[in-house]
Amino acid sequence: MDETNNDLYPVQLKDPEVPIQEDCTSDVVPEGTTNMEGKKKVLVPELITMTKYLFDNYRLSMYSYLNRCLRSGELSRIVGFSPLNRVFNKDSVSFSHVSYWKIDRENFFADVQVELKLETPGGHLEWHGYLVFWCEFGASFTCSIEDLTDTVEREGEYDLLSPFLVPYYSNKRMDEVAEQIWLQYIPEALTDPTKRIASELAKRMGLTIQYHPVYEHRGVDSILFFAEDDLVRGTDRMEKGDDGKKEHIKDNKGYIIHIPANTIVVNTNLIHRDYSAYNIFHECVHYDQHYMFFRLQAMGSNDPRKVRVREVIVDKDQEVTDPIYFMEKQANRGAYGLMLPATDTKKVITSEYEKVENYRHIGERYEIAGKAISRQQCIPHFRIRARMIQLGFVQAKGALNYVERKLIQPFAFNLDAWREEQHTFVVDRWTTNALYRKNEEFQAVMDSGKYVYADGHVVRNDPRFVEKKGEDFFLTEWASAHVDDCCLRFVRQYVQQNVGRYVFGRMYYDADYVQQTQFYLNDLINREHLDELDAKTLYIQKFPKDFKGAIEQLKKQNKTSNAKMAEFLNMDDSTFARSLDDPKKYMNEDYLTVLCLYFKLPDWISRMVFKRAHFQMDEEDKRHQALLHILRVQSNDGVEAANEYLKKNHLAPLSF
Repeated sequence: MDETNNDLYPVQLKDPEVPIQEDCTSDVVPEGTTNMEGKKKVLVPELITMTKYLFDNYRLSMYSYLNRCLRSGELSRIVGFSPLNRVFNKDSVSFSHVSYWKIDRENFFADVQVELKLETPGGHLEWHGYLVFWCEFGASFTCSIEDLTDTVEREGEYDLLSPFLVPYYSNKRMDEVAEQIWLQYIPEALTDPTKRIASELAKRMGLTIQYHPVYEHRGVDSILFFAEDDLVRGTDRMEKGDDGKKEHIKDNKGYIIHIPANTIVVNTNLIHRDYSAYNIFHECVHYDQHYMFFRLQAMGSNDPRKVRVREVIVDKDQEVTDPIYFMEKQANRGAYGLMLPATDTKKVITSEYEKVENYRHIGERYEIAGKAISRQQCIPHFRIRARMIQLGFVQAKGALNYVERKLIQPFAFNLDAWREEQHTFVVDRWTTNALYRKNEEFQAVMDSGKYVYADGHVVRNDPRFVEKKGEDFFLTEWASAHVDDCCLRFVRQYVQQNVGRYVFGRMYYDADYVQQTQFYLNDLINREHLDELDAKTLYIQKFPKDFKGAIEQLKKQNKTSNAKMAEFLNMDDSTFARSLDDPKKYMNEDYLTVLCLYFKLPDWISRMVFKRAHFQMDEEDKRHQALLHILRVQSNDGVEAANEYLKKNHLAPLSF
């Protein structure tokens, strides 16, 4: 079946709840996650760490090795003098941390930080070094101490592993890993889309594929069996009607079949056989990159249904980790990397984008380019759209959007208005109706008559922005090119679907953003008798061009003073005054971020404040990325919430 035929087979093509951009470096459960019932409880896996296994089984070996080094004189050579210790034991040795470094699919280093209390004629001396282990998952697990050394330098040469032996990969690194897989098994696939056959890659990797309706699957699309095991087979699926209602079609019970080792099972209750390439690629990534995790857990498959779990409450003050989620994100990104390798795909996107000549706005340009790539490579529209966004073509969010099984008109937006994964300007009619019933603020907005649902958006009900064709409303040409100026923005919240799988399951009207914007525009709206769009345009035009003038205007609007702001910033009045008069001396990202948080600025005003200060965030810098996220998502929550977010991401708090 031709995968580009989205009209004939749209239902199985897309799970709209799966986030496109996920951070492959983090194993932390997404902030604000709830379960399917809306409660802030999730099931996290109970798994063993390599650190626990290492110290449970090799602690005595570590003491023995240290004592051999002491007796042989090797320790004296390393530390530069002869310690007077007769023996090392728990009183003179402590192990503070272990770092794990991937060598290949089955081998890794474990660098154990060691602190020794060495006896000298002048008293005790503390020495810090490393016990270096070489570990291997062969037919059985083997582990040997290779060295005692005072320094270890591995960064850049090896990939760091988590204590669960999952690599810490950035999204870019995950794309590189996918290309390395092709290079190892089918090199020509890197540049030839016709060679990117998922079943052939699996075969070259020594894997077989079976298709079964998995019974009581709990949302599992596919399963990789590292070892032979049993599987329960039976009908078990949900069918969703046009009205959004779901019907569960399920057998009373299933029957058991045996699955051989190194087998990928595609769950045909969820995935049509003709559209299983992505799932096969996903399991190939697991096989190549996560073998050590599964060996450590002594698991026969990557089936999260077989993992022991415990229930925890997701609290903003407590970091909840989920190593299976960590792996799933990497396998998702890697599957895209195999389906559409980054290096070649960037070239193809750029080439097709440049070929487009007749277009109304950038969203339409990406849609035309995306459709061309879809036809050429026989890959569904939503996969092309997702990969374009992953590879940095953010404005492709306005292209190839399906709502209620239909392709809506392409649209464009200000790039800064839609960088966050949980934000969206696209919503279906069923969700809109559900929000109307449950959310009083949204109900009031819709009842005011100021907004109307139109082709996947909630848009201002004005002839400039919306027009009626038959029984339905559509965006005007101007509105489709400026959706962030005339459409409501929504926030999607993560919901746990099963262990290791977090999806966008709930959507909320972004009331805070609307209220913040209206606060700063109300004077213009009332004084000049303008609507919100014209008021925003005028506000931007009149916003002071110098930093001090900008702050003075914001102070006036917020009815605050230098003294109050200085107190908030922990400055004396004169220092704060100088910070306004001499921006170059005091300008930095933290100071500016705190000012924006003080005023609770919507992101479009905070961008102007940074511009007036002549300071530009570096989106390649991890801490700058975090600050930009705070300004876009948490600008109404204050400094304490911002610091909590930074802490969760292992970044320094705001300093000002």
